[in-house]
Amino acid sequence: MTRTILFSIAAIAFTDIALQLDNALAISSVASTVPPQSRLPILAGGVLLAALCLFGFTLIGSQLIDRITWLKPVAGLALFVIGGKLVYDYFRP
Repeated sequence: MTRTILFSIAAIAFTDIALQLDNALAISSVASTVPPQSRLPILAGGVLLAALCLFGFTLIGSQLIDRITWLKPVAGLALFVIGGKLVYDYFRP
């Protein structure tokens, strides 16, 4: 049981790191278009905004799933469909 919990935590951490790298690339591409003296505030603001959005949308999503009972199976189905499409697009010639 402990191994399963540790594996789940590691999977969540890996996913979070991958998503943060995506945010870092987007923020740095925006910051590269501004003058050098403005880059640090743009980078800091982008990281802060990304963290606030991640926290806020996670909180809102979890509250919605808890309050609207039919939303959990719909969200699960949406994840299944999106995953299937990703696999299909990956193996399509």
